[in-house]
Amino acid sequence: MSTTRVRGIARHPVVYGILLAYAAVSTTLMLVHAVGVTSDHALLLILVIAAIVAPARAIVWDFLPFLSVGVMFSDVGTMVERHTEAAHTLAPITIERSLLGGNVAAVWLQDHLRAVAAVIDVPLALVYISFFAAPIVFGLWVWLRHRDHFALFVAAYVGMMAVGFLVHVIYPETPPWLAARDGVLPYVDRITVTLLNHLGGVGRLYSGADPAPYGAMPALHVAVPSLIAATAIGIRGRRPGRAWLWVLYPLTMAFATLYLGEHYLLDALAGMTLGFLSYAVATLVRRRARPARPAADGAPGLSLGRAA
Repeated sequence: MSTTRVRGIARHPVVYGILLAYAAVSTTLMLVHAVGVTSDHALLLILVIAAIVAPARAIVWDFLPFLSVGVMFSDVGTMVERHTEAAHTLAPITIERSLLGGNVAAVWLQDHLRAVAAVIDVPLALVYISFFAAPIVFGLWVWLRHRDHFALFVAAYVGMMAVGFLVHVIYPETPPWLAARDGVLPYVDRITVTLLNHLGGVGRLYSGADPAPYGAMPALHVAVPSLIAATAIGIRGRRPGRAWLWVLYPLTMAFATLYLGEHYLLDALAGMTLGFLSYAVATLVRRRARPARPAADGAPGLSLGRAA
């Protein structure tokens, strides 16, 4: 096997060894406890095995961390769902009302923006759904155009999601739409699901496939756009110029999560903080590690791989 085609695993065997071990252990636990193995589990194992036994291109190894996050998300959802009785429902509502003068953002926004709902519902729902594809698409752009920043983005992304998932397990929180369904809040429409239901019942499929309905704090839907914005600005360096417009993405996403009934204000603020902080921490770690680990071929010391 050509070593130039497996630089990712050759340079960082520990990183990919952990991914393989996590995929194997996670899949085994899901099978043993009869919870069910998701397509993410199977796909991750297939990619790892294929990359080992076949001539592997660098992009396969480089994008494995993104899929590992999907597996973690499924596992966290399974763990949280089994302890729904411990989900926090009243505390986030009390905090929200103390911050907003007795109001809950989701309830207030849906009540006061009814007149423009036909105009804003679909665009905001599309922004919300973009969360699932955005890190992959942005990561591919970085991989193709700014390879020296790819490892930084991946490290920040995986670390950010891991922290978010850990908080979800420790502090499961009922989102506004679910609290309303349980009678704790006035009616809150889960607008994204309502819109998708107009497409032949896709909304029910989308809602039923949600692996972590109690993973509201922090709002990872806001954390991911915040990390993307931070990375885009960081790529431009000390003269970011129009790159600052990327900040509109997390701001729009934060508003969307509130209006669509998916999160509370504090969830969105925590998600935004987590996203920008993850990039800052990853940048600091890379700067400190770079002098100590120069790459043999002159590439950045923390690169996960280069194109074949």
